[in-house]
Amino acid sequence: MPSFHFLFILLAASGVRAALNFVVENAGPLLENASDHTRVATVTVSLSPHTSLVGEPVILNASPVVHPFVLSRRSSHLWDLFVTGAPQLDFEEVALYSLTIYAKDNHEATASQTIFVQIEDVNEPPTFTGSLAREDQVTEIYITEDTVPGTIIYKAVAKDAEDAVLEYFISPESASFTIDSTGAISTAAALDFERDMRSFSLIIKVVDPGGLFATGNLKIFLINVNNKNPTLTCSLFNIENSVLSVTSTNSTLPHEVNIILDEEIPIGKMIAMCQAADEDNLGDLTFGLETGDDYFAIDKEKGTVVTTSRLDVEKTGFASALSFSIKTCDGDQRCAIIPVATYVNGINDNSPFCDQYLIRYTGKEEIAKDTIIAKLTCHDLDKPPDTIHYAPSSGPVGSGQLFEQVPNAENFIQVTKELDYENPEVVAAGHIYEMMISVFDDLHPSHTVTVTILVEIAPENDFSPKFQASHYAFSVPETSGGNKNLHFKLDPSRGTNTPKLIVKNPFNFESGADLQQQYHLVVHVIDDNLKSGKAIKPKTGTAVIDIYVQRINTPPPPTSSEQREGLTIVYTAINTYKNSDWYVPFIFTLMAVFFVGFVFWMFFLLWTYGNTKNCSPKMTKEDSKLKPKGVKYVIGDISQKEENVITETRNKKLEVLTEATVYETVFDGEAIDPVSGNMYAYNSRTGARKWKTLVGHQEEYFGNIYSLSEAHPLKESTSLKIPVQQQLL
Repeated sequence: MPSFHFLFILLAASGVRAALNFVVENAGPLLENASDHTRVATVTVSLSPHTSLVGEPVILNASPVVHPFVLSRRSSHLWDLFVTGAPQLDFEEVALYSLTIYAKDNHEATASQTIFVQIEDVNEPPTFTGSLAREDQVTEIYITEDTVPGTIIYKAVAKDAEDAVLEYFISPESASFTIDSTGAISTAAALDFERDMRSFSLIIKVVDPGGLFATGNLKIFLINVNNKNPTLTCSLFNIENSVLSVTSTNSTLPHEVNIILDEEIPIGKMIAMCQAADEDNLGDLTFGLETGDDYFAIDKEKGTVVTTSRLDVEKTGFASALSFSIKTCDGDQRCAIIPVATYVNGINDNSPFCDQYLIRYTGKEEIAKDTIIAKLTCHDLDKPPDTIHYAPSSGPVGSGQLFEQVPNAENFIQVTKELDYENPEVVAAGHIYEMMISVFDDLHPSHTVTVTILVEIAPENDFSPKFQASHYAFSVPETSGGNKNLHFKLDPSRGTNTPKLIVKNPFNFESGADLQQQYHLVVHVIDDNLKSGKAIKPKTGTAVIDIYVQRINTPPPPTSSEQREGLTIVYTAINTYKNSDWYVPFIFTLMAVFFVGFVFWMFFLLWTYGNTKNCSPKMTKEDSKLKPKGVKYVIGDISQKEENVITETRNKKLEVLTEATVYETVFDGEAIDPVSGNMYAYNSRTGARKWKTLVGHQEEYFGNIYSLSEAHPLKESTSLKIPVQQQLL
């Protein structure tokens, strides 16, 4: 750049001999961006001889008043004009400075010179205004993490001395923020305080067309806000058949969690343990339970879920599927939820029960093989019902026993072999068998009840009672009596197993009250099946008794000291052969006739006659002392002809006598006769009976009582004539 030299001529005042002047040498226009201490011009002062300056040259009347220039001595007559930097040269502010330099010597001579400093415009870099203008300062801004992408968070403002169009840049380049041509800084993506950077340091750069730039420091801080739901993590416990297992889940999983719980677990049993977290980390998390029932509850602080009511699947109306939701919420009610489906598993908590705990079976006479004697019907209240098992516990039941369970139907009990009432084994058991069946459910655990089975084999009333013979024939003296006028009756003092036919009222032929000498009596015997306490299907047996009343002209003399009339009955052997066996007695008779015959027969007659005379008085006396009850008489030979009997009676020939037997029957039960309505006693074992209250006049005197019980039966109808002899004193 060419140099310009200015010569300043100082005009001395009148009378002054010498002149004071300045010579200014200027280097040229000054660039506005000249640095400090840049020399602008050189000032040389010329003095007259023997003169000197008073002080230093100074700058006066500058325009503008405030300027960035100063004079600095280089030598005794030479000064440099420098730029001080304050204020800063700025073409756009001051393009031309006017400076007046003034000097004075010791002779009072003065001189001044005006200097014009031209500021030359240069392309200056742009500058920021506001907080970014200071390069040593960082501008801080705060935004919330939930700031929507595209939101302007700051506007950088810069200026250019040349008013050029400026461009803005941001570094480091980030996907989170952008800056446009106007310097507006915006969010470019969603921000996350918990997951991303929580602060961003950015450099904002502004550049003019010439490439000059300015930078500013910007730091962005994220503010945490409650914009996230908390998370919930739970460990849920499965308790199935008393076995514990754990299912872990969290609220980020979309599906429902299924758990199984046994019924009847204790109230207060913990079934879940949960933990909650919140990325916002703002605290105030609490637990809750959403449920439609009151079976479960949660600790709001600890997050443990427990049972609060009894779980009983057998309870009426109880739903085995229970649903609830575990949740955790923050102070703004942002929540996390885990839905849970609970299935209550039925356990074996109920004992089985049966329709009957005592089963009785009564078989008549015999029980056939494979007969079902018991069906056990048992149930279980558990849901689902447990399998019920049946097992022999005691008694004759099981493999190889009299009774067994039916294969594939163990609740049925059957007989393994035929049981007969008359079988000695059955008799030895008392006709009653007792057994016990254990009824139990599943094995883990097991509940057992006992069922008792009683089997009784009872005699069947399948036979009608029978007399030893279907027909009996007797003859009695007229002094006895007959049934036409109630002459005959059964002795009420005897039991039904030893009946005795007696003469109740005497006969009276002389007065004409009795004309009939032959009586045809029909005796019925009825079994009442009294074991059950009442007559059930009674059966009847019948026998015929023909009685012939012998006429006696003279009454018999008294035979005892009591002067009681009596009757001596002669008994002989009884023919027990059947008609079909007639040849047997015939052969024996012929043999007796031909080989024993005549001699022995005569001897027998003589011996019989003598024996009869000796025994008759004793027999008459003892007969008067015998009680009617229990006397047993054996009827004589019915093959004799009636005429012979009467003849022998008149000739006082007696036959062989037999013994008397007293029966003491034990009557251990009482019942009412369904026909007469009278009370009678009976033997529960044999069925024998007798009237408890005697019918008729028990104390009446029976003259000429004849005991005709226990007669040996005849297989065929025969006629038995009983010879009568007057009793001897």
